[in-house]
Amino acid sequence: MGWDFEQAGKFGSEKAADDYARRNNIDPRDVQITRKGEEIELNIRRSALDRRNLRDNGEGRRDGWG
Repeated sequence: MGWDFEQAGKFGSEKAADDYARRNNIDPRDVQITRKGEEIELNIRRSALDRRNLRDNGEGRRDGWG
């Protein structure tokens, strides 16, 4: 069975994407960080997003929720 993930944005570095997930208390098992060329894409498992208000101060972010 596969998991459904929601795109959480593009970041300038893997560290910035990881920091964003940690600031929002997302379990590392619910996160996918992938490199696409020069961009880093963060995806979060949908079940981890239920009823969650993600904090976004824009640090390191290139797009996504905002």
